[in-house]
Amino acid sequence: FLQQPSAMPGFPGMGLPTLPYAPPAPAEPTVSVSVEGMKFQYQLTEDDLHKVFKRYGQVKRVAVDDAAAQASVTFQNVQDAQAAITDLDGKVLNGLDGRLRISWANQVAPAAVPPYPGM
Repeated sequence: FLQQPSAMPGFPGMGLPTLPYAPPAPAEPTVSVSVEGMKFQYQLTEDDLHKVFKRYGQVKRVAVDDAAAQASVTFQNVQDAQAAITDLDGKVLNGLDGRLRISWANQVAPAAVPPYPGM
């Protein structure tokens, strides 16, 4: 009833190399950081951001734009980035009128793993 793969018509010896499934590498888990609601432009610094975000996990890099108004923080893994977003987004800055805005900088969120590996 069942035929051996090498005997299947149209697939002699299968003819295809058997490579393991390798999903595409996800983009790095990077969050975008800004401060909104201030009467003046809040100056973000790499050092301050690194100190804050390393509490959530291993930070690979911090980059602040030329105007110091926005930054991106890249984490080692998605879970740490998600924890930072969940905890910090909308947080009021101590002694200031501004709020932190943290969101995904790239569209890795939060499903960095395909829902059905192997498909």
